[in-house]
Amino acid sequence: MTAMPIRTLPKLLPGVLFFSISLSGGAAVAGTPLYHLTVLSAPGASSIQASDINDAGQIVGAYLDQDFNSRAAYWDADGSVHDLGLPGQGDGYAYAINNHGQIVGSFLDYVNPTVGLLWNTATPDQSTSLSSDTSVNVAPTDINDAGVVVGGFGVPASERAFVWTTTTGLVDYGLADETVEFEQARWSSINAAGKLVGHWNVHSSDIHATVGQAGTPSVLPMGAVSTEFPTSVGGINNAGVVVGVGLAADAPQLVPVVFADDGSYSEISGATLGQSNGCAAAINDSGVIVGSAGIGTASGCAPGLQAWVYRDGAVYDLYDVVDDHGGFSNFQIGRAINAAGVIIGSGHLADDSIATFVLTPLPSDQVFIDGFDG
Repeated sequence: MTAMPIRTLPKLLPGVLFFSISLSGGAAVAGTPLYHLTVLSAPGASSIQASDINDAGQIVGAYLDQDFNSRAAYWDADGSVHDLGLPGQGDGYAYAINNHGQIVGSFLDYVNPTVGLLWNTATPDQSTSLSSDTSVNVAPTDINDAGVVVGGFGVPASERAFVWTTTTGLVDYGLADETVEFEQARWSSINAAGKLVGHWNVHSSDIHATVGQAGTPSVLPMGAVSTEFPTSVGGINNAGVVVGVGLAADAPQLVPVVFADDGSYSEISGATLGQSNGCAAAINDSGVIVGSAGIGTASGCAPGLQAWVYRDGAVYDLYDVVDDHGGFSNFQIGRAINAAGVIIGSGHLADDSIATFVLTPLPSDQVFIDGFDG
């Protein structure tokens, strides 16, 4: 990673020494495969898009059924798919899953505001609404292992950050500045310690990273640098290391970054893969980061032209380090990564349809990939 002249390197927390920042990093060349690829599937489904993976290898997301309805679903580690129950006729989406099998997502019937939902893999046909107020949209984005749900809620163009628990229900965490007209705020992620990260914005180009703590209803700027320059958060790990996007030092482009506690940030050198911009979407507790390159004009992390991983001090184009392309013509984004280093993301198949890949790290000693020598 390369430190930006006016934005200092992250101060890593105690016990985070495994996550080293290399000032001489850069994109690695294609070589020995690092990952085994499998394609996520569901009977009769199209456009499968996964959003999150937990440490047990369970994956959540959505797919289009034969009638082109969006079905919220989760996949077990063996690839078996399970639909998640919805409160009516409409489209469902699952966004995040914790290590206890609790899932958050949303339901939209295109008549009423979006409903935020909580599911459990033990009873997938049952759902719990996150709000009794049916007049506002509720959009959950993440859930930690304590069952704390975060996201944004409200009417269009006036979204506010929220935290939900079984004991408190949905609690309004507000905005970074209540006096700013048309300001919106949303939490993107929460870690095991309850640290909240997200963003506030007025319009798509005026977006800035925020921080908070579950139990304290407030939205705080991450720091002076993240307030001065466009920034947005992709994810946070349990050590408190935050990744996302920030304005590049040498061009008006958003690039993948790692944030320091004071909101300053450092570019992940080489993570744009030769594109003009990119984003960091997620980081696991070992400091492995995944993301996208060539994200167009998106303010946050969005599928782009290529997908990448930062590991072992180097950036790799994921399309170049898989054992098989599985029918994919390109990868768009590395969306999430679990503790074992399993990556999920999306890309295009040869017919230009969207599909989800699952990348499992291969053993470092390639001789024993098949379980025996030779």
